[in-house]
Formats: sequence, structure tokens, C-alpha cells
Amino acid sequence: MKKLALISCGMLFALSAVAQQWPAVKQEARPGARWWWMGSAVDSANLRYNIGEYAKAGLGSVEITPIYGVQGNDANEIPFLSDAWMDALRVVQAEAAADGMLVDMNQGTGWPFGGPEVPIEDAACKAIFLVDTVAAGEAPVKGVGPKEEDIAKLIATSRRTLPSGEDEVIRVFESRTRQKVKRAAPGGEGYVIDHFDRNVVKKYLDKFGQAFDSRHAAYPHNFFNDSYEVYGANWTPTLFAEFERRRGYKLQDKLPELLGLVDDGNAALSDYRETLADMLLENFTEQWTQWAHEKGSQTRNQAHGSPANLIDLYAAVDVPEIEGFGLSDFGIKGLRTDEGFTRPNDSDVSMLKYASSAAHITGKPFTSSETFTWLTEHFRTSLSQMKPDIDLMFTCGVNHMFYHGTTYSPREDAWPGWKFYASVDMSPTNTIWRDAPALNEYITRCQSFLQMGNPDNDYLVYLPVRDMWRERLSNSTKGLFLTFDIHGMKKKAPGFIKSILEIDSLGFDCDYISDKYLMTTEFKDGMLTTAAGTRYRGLIIPGSGKLTPALQAHIDSLKAQGATIIMGVDKNAIKAGAKSEPARTDLKLRAIRRSNDGGHHYFIANLTPDDVSKAVPLAVDFVDAAWFDPMTGDIYAAEVADGKIMMDFRSGESRILQTYDHKLNLPKRFSHVSRPDTINLSDREWKLSFTESVPDVKRSFKLNGLKPWTQLGDKELNDLAGTGIYTTTFNMDKKQLDGDWSIDLGDVRESARVYLNGKYLGCAWAVPFTISCGDALKKGKNELRIEVTNLPANRIAALDRAGVKWRKFKEINLVGIGYKKGDYSGWDTVAGGLNSTVKLVRH
Repeated sequence: MKKLALISCGMLFALSAVAQQWPAVKQEARPGARWWWMGSAVDSANLRYNIGEYAKAGLGSVEITPIYGVQGNDANEIPFLSDAWMDALRVVQAEAAADGMLVDMNQGTGWPFGGPEVPIEDAACKAIFLVDTVAAGEAPVKGVGPKEEDIAKLIATSRRTLPSGEDEVIRVFESRTRQKVKRAAPGGEGYVIDHFDRNVVKKYLDKFGQAFDSRHAAYPHNFFNDSYEVYGANWTPTLFAEFERRRGYKLQDKLPELLGLVDDGNAALSDYRETLADMLLENFTEQWTQWAHEKGSQTRNQAHGSPANLIDLYAAVDVPEIEGFGLSDFGIKGLRTDEGFTRPNDSDVSMLKYASSAAHITGKPFTSSETFTWLTEHFRTSLSQMKPDIDLMFTCGVNHMFYHGTTYSPREDAWPGWKFYASVDMSPTNTIWRDAPALNEYITRCQSFLQMGNPDNDYLVYLPVRDMWRERLSNSTKGLFLTFDIHGMKKKAPGFIKSILEIDSLGFDCDYISDKYLMTTEFKDGMLTTAAGTRYRGLIIPGSGKLTPALQAHIDSLKAQGATIIMGVDKNAIKAGAKSEPARTDLKLRAIRRSNDGGHHYFIANLTPDDVSKAVPLAVDFVDAAWFDPMTGDIYAAEVADGKIMMDFRSGESRILQTYDHKLNLPKRFSHVSRPDTINLSDREWKLSFTESVPDVKRSFKLNGLKPWTQLGDKELNDLAGTGIYTTTFNMDKKQLDGDWSIDLGDVRESARVYLNGKYLGCAWAVPFTISCGDALKKGKNELRIEVTNLPANRIAALDRAGVKWRKFKEINLVGIGYKKGDYSGWDTVAGGLNSTVKLVRH
């Protein structure tokens, strides 16, 4: 199947002449997608169809995650890992290989890991702490409760005399959480495993080895594990023994201290949390990765939500993955906000850097992301709304993104087909899919650069996890168990977040490092160098500064050798230890820098409401530079003078800057921000017709002045999902042809393919909605054709008003953005078409 070209034919001569070109595209550079298999009710023909559609749109990877099924479709469901399921996997692997795609799979159904083969004694474990105050010598009276009596067993007791003369009795019972696999698919229902128990994890992994080996099946490219959502699992049967072995004393002797009834500075609490962290790392994450390697596969993991040092967990897998959850409000000029139908992003810069930090310090080439989870309400998310959040992720080190997600749906199923309960839906049945190849090509171009070379962040920042472990968030026993989930980090790590955002505001970039990896970091050639060879200009130690004796001794040694060690966020010391990026401090642009054999390259995005046009120096030495535009594939000269580079970005724009140690000979380009000459085409006569639309509108409309089709007072158009074709003509004289012209489409709802005199100019899918005319303008009469595709929101609302039962899914049957059930019949009409003005702009 033919792949999307990354460079237009018109650029080939220029590239061969100057030898500046986009990096080679690895399969991982193309976007991936989590692929929901509802009930695993798949068939060969539709698997091939789905994969074919994904490949044509420019996806490079799919990750199979089976989940709950479709109502009334039980007969077609396939049990997980059965012969039929493995046959379906083979079909996918063969078709994907033919289309140049990679296949990952969730090592379970739904999440977390678990299933029918997990007995209660292997299930996620918890400790129940009962505290009684009784008369001296009397027995405690509290019980574990009727729901626990069948499995809870007493494992420790502590008694001490209080100043009142009464006895305080603490009893510890070992029980099981009884948590079941969430959103499980057929054959995957059952208890969640005890991730801290090495033998339990091994038995779980062996199930997959037997399924694949007995059927001589090919293992996937990556095995995937979703965010750690093992609720309340604060124990494992070997914890007392492991605690004593690792910490050197018995936890059962420190139960009052553990529960905060005796003040020890929360030392026992911190040691308990560290022991759980060690066991999760060794018994689950490291064992899982070793197992996958033995099978010829790799691991991709979301460590967030875990009760452990996130850097160590992320670093223990092949592809660490972070998650975005919600829409970031950058205030970008002209970007539709859809007030009331969005939720704020819980992943800020500080959260997004955990996975990439682990990848950078350990030399792993890829950092992936669960991308666009719940940006907006179902059926209301545009391609334009996606771009700023993926740009933010790119500046935080993500270079191997995955959509969340796309749902397998039979081709013959009535629209809207099968849908997962969370948005965003990147499926062939979504109208935005028509122009999704443009977004995918943008992502591919960006990731081809972001995967090239090596990270070049300025500072290592020590992750003060013991400061976090020593914080007692609650006086109840529920406060013992601390998980680092993205939704709760503002409460659990406020000091660290403040430190990272302050370093970021100073114009420096950083990677987090843990005790484990800091202990193997050396000082070489004036730089701190991790064991993987990644180099940094210094180390910042935020928080209390309390370190283990061994780590303190190692840091003292590095400092004695000349390494820059900064205690706290000392602004003056940080500025003295490295060069900041004025593009970030002065212009408020977001950027990430990487090194390569010929210099450095930056991904730069203007995620502010303001246009920017100013020359600034870089933090690295260079002779010349070139801009690579990931929206178009164009390559052109950067404006360089007196050691400064002109940063010329409209609000929402992004580009890649490549520096060189020699002069270039590249074509220059007009200013993006300066717009001195315009011709307004909005008041002309336009023709409007429709294609690929439901309802199938056969009529055409004459417009005396430009307007969206949802303002024509036509019910059929108000219920429509599809593509409207706007055409008009205009005249240009010879003198007007001088200069570089572009077309500014104004407010597009939601994306537009633009043709001028029959020549395709490109797809305007993100703000600013501007397309270069190139050489398509001509003297005399010109014809402009704009194919605008809207959201499916109006169509789905019409189905709800008509009482069509399209919500037909088991378990959580398509809730809204607030996880509440309801329908969309009350939605107001969402604008569709060209929603403001269209102008020719001469630069």
C-alpha cells in the first residue's frame, strides 16, 4: 500500500541542490493508535479493511486492546488468547506487515493485568489496620467486617500502654482487594494480579508464553501495560520479610510509627513506601521486560499511577509512555474553545517529562504518549484542537505518540459504528478522518526529527521521591498508600512541580534522575554523563536536599571533580551553569533541543495568544540554520544576522530549526507574521455544494457573501456531517502577481482542502488556517475551491433527537466527558463550513 510522501515533488530539486532534507522515517515516526477490540468480535475481512484504512491515513502502529463487547453480539465474540483470537492476531500481523505497520498488544484485556486464571490468593493484596483503645489487658473489639472474614488473616499485632493507662492495640490483617479487571473483554474477566509478588507475575506471564508458543504464533512488536490503576493494593504476603531484608528492621515493630500514632518524622512510612516501590520495580516491571526480551518483544509502559519512583519504573522498560488527559487552554488566537464541552489537561509540563526523562538518561530512543484522552466531548473534537496538545508533548520529549484511540468497527455496521466510551475517536467513521492524513503527516515529520540525534537538555534534576514518601497525606490508614497518578500530582508533589516550572521559565530544559541512575552518573570532559552517555551541564537538587549517605558521598565526589551541583532552585546558579534559550524566556515560545552530527535541531511551537517576530540568539553555537516546516514539508533559510535568528511565529504555529557549522544556500521565505497586502474574497458570489455527506445533499446553493452552511436556515444542512465545497472566481492582473501570496481562510469549521486553478495547495487543518498559493496564481480569471469538512456533532445530535439507538455497548455505554450518561439531543447546532472571511494575502 502506498505511503504518504513527506516531501512534495516541487521540493526535490531544491533538496538535491542543497542536500538539506527531512530525516529518514522510521516506522515509529508515524503516529500509532490504541485499537479497541469490542468483545474481540473481529473477522478477517474487517480486520484487513480497518488496517488498510489506518495505513492509508498514515498510521504506523496499532496496539490491540480487547475490551467489553457490543450488545446482542455475544455469538461473534472471541475469547482472549483462544485459537480463534490468535488466528485474528495473525491476520493483523500479516496485513500490517504488508502495509509497513507495527503491531503492539496489551498484555491483557482492559486494565490492569489480571483475568480468569488468577485465584483469590494471587489477587491484588491489601492490609487492613485496626486500631483499638481498650482497658489495660483487655482484648480488642473491632472486626474486619463481614466482607473480609472469609479471606482476611491476622499477620501482626502491636500493643502499647498510653499515658491514660489504657492500651492501644494495632492489628494488621492481610486480605485481597477483590478488584476485577476494568473494561474486561471475553476471556479476560477476573481478579487483578498482585503486582508485588514475583511468583504471581511469573504465572501471569507464563500464560502468554503458553498461548503464543503452543500455537507457534509471532510475538508482537511491543507488549503494553496501561496506567497503574490497582486501587488500594497496599500489601503483599512477603512484605514484612522483604522490609526487614531491605531496611534492616522489622516493620511490625514500628506499627504506631507507620500509622502516625508515634512521631518518627514519618521514617517508617517512607521506608514502607520505598519497599513497595522496590518490589514493584523488581518483581513486576523488570521481570516483565526480561520476559518480553526472551520472547523477542519489547515493553511499552505507563508507570504513572504507581506507588513507586516513576523514573526507575519508566527506565526499566523499552518504551516509557506518558499520558495527556484533557485539553490545555493556551489561549491560541482563533482556536475554537467549545466552552462547556472540554476538561482541563491534568498533565502539565512537569508531569509530561517523567517518561522522556527516563528515556533520555538511559539512552532509550523512544518516548511514547497516550494522546488526546478526553480533549473534548464525543463527536466535537477537531484536528485543530489536537495540535497544541501534541506540540506541548513534543516539547516535553515525546517522539512516538499513540492516539487514544480508534475502535475496530465492521464496515457494514450502521453509523457511527462501534465506539469506545472515552474520546477522542480517531476512526474512519469520524468525519475528521477525511483530513486526518494531514495531521498524521505533520506528526510524522515532527517525530522524524525528534527521534534523530540525541537529547540535549541542560540540567539533571534529582527527583526527591523520599520527600514525597515522607508526606503523610491523611491521618487515616488510607493515607499510607501513595500513588503518583496524573490527577493527584498537584497535591502529592507541589514543591517539585513548582521547581520544574520555575526552571522551565528560566529558559532551561531538564531531565529527572533517581538515586539509582545518579549513582552511575560520572563527570567527564566538563559534563555530567549518565551511564548511557547522555550529557548535562549540571545537577539541581530541589526539595529538602536530604539524601542517602551513599548518594551524598557520590555527589560530593562529582562536585570535587568540578561538576556543577545546585542546591534548590537557585536562579543565579542555574543561569551561571548553562546558557538559557531567549526564544523561551523573551518570546515565551516552547521548544526542545537535540544534538546531531551536524549541529543541533529544535522543535519550536508558539503556544501563546500572541504573534512573535523578533531576532534572538541561541544557547548553542552555529554558523547557519534552516527552517523545516512540518505542516508543508518545505525547507528554507533561516534569517541569520549578528549571531541571531529571526523567530517569526504566528499564534499556534510550530516549526523545526536545524543549525549547521557551515554556510548554506537555501531559498528564503516571506515573514509569517508581517501581512501588508490583502484582497478580501468573502463578499464575492460563492457556490456551495456537498460531497461525502449525510444526509446526502444533492442541491447546490448560491451565496452572496461567504457564510457557514449552518447559517442558511436549512434543517437538512444543520443535521449534516460531511464536506461542503465552496467555489468562487477572482481576477488578478500581471502587477498583482508580484510577491508571495497565500490564502487565509479565517475561521474554518473544521478543516479544509484548498485548490487553486485545479492545483491542490494543501490542507488547512489547524490555526492559523493559511495556505501558500505557490505558483498556482495566474493572470486573469482564477478559480478557488475549498472543501470544508465539519464535525459529526450535528449528525449524532439528530440521531438522538430521532430516537435512534446507536449506544449499544456493554458495561459503560458511552458516557459523556464528565462520566455521566445522557444523550446529545439538546446540543445546539455546531457551526460547519467557512465561518468568517477568506483573504488573499501578499507578503
